[in-house]
Amino acid sequence: MSMPHLPPLVLPITTRRLIIRDYTLADVNAVYSYVQDPAYWQYQSAEAPTAAQVESLLQWVVSDQASKPRRMHFLAAVRKDTGQIIGEAVIKVVNIAERQGEIGFGVSPKFWKQGFGSEIAGAALEAAFQHFKLHRVAGQCGPDNKGSIRVMQKLGMAREGLLRDVHHARGRWWSTLIYGILDQEYAKFKNLKKT
Repeated sequence: MSMPHLPPLVLPITTRRLIIRDYTLADVNAVYSYVQDPAYWQYQSAEAPTAAQVESLLQWVVSDQASKPRRMHFLAAVRKDTGQIIGEAVIKVVNIAERQGEIGFGVSPKFWKQGFGSEIAGAALEAAFQHFKLHRVAGQCGPDNKGSIRVMQKLGMAREGLLRDVHHARGRWWSTLIYGILDQEYAKFKNLKKT
């Protein structure tokens, strides 16, 4: 059985207020300026990275852009009006043959509660289903992360489970909620939104 084809994602993706594009090495300072904010990490088990760690991450992200097939898309979300990077979108094809994927999204705390999370996650979900033709897409967040839970619910994703105490960081255990949506559910959800 041959592996399904994974078409390259056409970038940038544009939404009402955002341009979602590949990162470049020139983005290091812009990313570091918001990921150093402790509020950005309050619902995540990771520590705030150093400038050197952000640079190292972006070097890996940029080098991974040449992968064939490219299964991981770690993308910058940029405001159309100001050109400022305000967050990121992640689209990951976890299993090509089984058409399984994941999305992720993050927003600078300065721009919370303005609908940017839904805009970023919505664009990632649309690409996962419409471009990559995935069958199931999942997302994860901490049980206390009410903002991310709202975003995933707003996009029609259903809670599938809770992984208890899966990460240990900053002196405590962290649990993870799993949300997911299937291609036929997404198609129904989109049709409902149109009416």
